[in-house]
Order: sequence, then C-alpha cells, then structure tokens
Amino acid sequence: MRRLIVPAIGALLILAAGGIVGWTLRRPAADARAYATMRLVAVQVALDEAPRDYVFLAGDSQSELQPGDQRPCGLALINGGVSGATSTAYADYLAGLTFPVRPQAASLTVGTNDILLKNRPRGEDAATRFEGHAERIVRNLQAITGRVVVTALPPVGREIAAFVDAGAVVDYSARLKALCERLGCTFADPYADLRDGKTGYAKPGALRDGLHLARFRPALAALTPALCGKEEGSPRPR
Repeated sequence: MRRLIVPAIGALLILAAGGIVGWTLRRPAADARAYATMRLVAVQVALDEAPRDYVFLAGDSQSELQPGDQRPCGLALINGGVSGATSTAYADYLAGLTFPVRPQAASLTVGTNDILLKNRPRGEDAATRFEGHAERIVRNLQAITGRVVVTALPPVGREIAAFVDAGAVVDYSARLKALCERLGCTFADPYADLRDGKTGYAKPGALRDGLHLARFRPALAALTPALCGKEEGSPRPR
C-alpha cells in the first residue's frame, strides 16, 4: 500500500527495536496499535520478573527511549514507556498491565502525542479529555506505588511547528502540575534546562529530531531527586 510520509514528524511513531519510521497519514493508528501490542508484551515480561526494588517509567517515547542501564536512587529500572502513546492510549495500556512486585516509585511523561495541531489541543474539549486520561493514569500508578512523579511535557522543536502546538506544551504542563496538587503526586520538570523561555520550544541542539531529546540520561538524572523523595513508601538512595 502506498503511504504518504511526513518527514518532519517521522519520530512520532517508533516501531520495533527503536527504529524511527515515517508518520503515515493513512493509518498511523494501526501502526501504533501494532507496535504497542509488541511493546506491552516486553513490558509485562519485565514486570513479571521484576526485582524486589525498582523504579517504573511510564509514558510515551520520552520514557521508552531512556537507556535501561541507569539506576535512579540506586534501584533497578523497568521501562514501561510506549512510543507513540497518547494519554488515552497509555491509560488503557497501563490498565492492562499487572504488577506482581510493587515498584518503589513511578514516573509519568505523557502528552506530546496529544498536542498535534489537528487535534486542537488547547480547545476545552481536548484539554479536558487530556486531564481526565492523565488522572486515570496517575490514580492507577498510585494504586501500585507510594510515590508517583509526573513530569512536565518536554519542549518541541520549531521545525515541527506546522504540526505540533508548542503553546500546548506550556498549557498541558500547567494542567499536570495542578492535577498533582489535587491528587497528591509530585510534579517535576526535568526538561527545564532545555526550554527556550516559556515558548514551549526547545533551545537549539536540545532535540535530535524536533521531538526527542538529544541526550536522555541528563533528563533522568534531573528527575531522580523527585523519585528519591523521603515520603513514606518512597525509595531510599543506596
């Protein structure tokens, strides 16, 4: 089947082994579902064989692309990110996972795939739906761990401005912060140093393709203090 490729935002969907493929105009949802099915099998295997103490990363590609050899708070890392996931999709994915061993902490990074311009993300209906799905994810994470950290949306590149609403980066991050204030999760912005002011755009060189971070490890390092909080049920540095 002939497919039309949009190179500027090809990285929105990542299929198999982290390879970046074109974002298709005809059937992107089918591609995302096929990838998610494969990815969630791998996540469940990792959860079934989880060590006693670990940190769980939830969310979209900004979580999935984090290198797995990192040890935030001195704990093992299980990566539950699913590239291409919207808040709606990830809420469903998470509900289908089981956690035989409770994580010591969990982080959530989601929202970038919700802010395509075609979705009118700052319209009241879209924003309200995003908040509802984000709340569902947070509550599910709170049911499995005593510490949940929700991050701001990472900035986006100006080169994809024709497809992504940079203003929604700021708006949705503020909504997630308010959600955590209401639900008792922790809000953090590990991408603060990458932002070009309050524009929603990234500084030059901060991203590799207009969407994904040029370097992932510093972002997790910046998130680690929030993951290693002293509250009851949170992990202790080792």
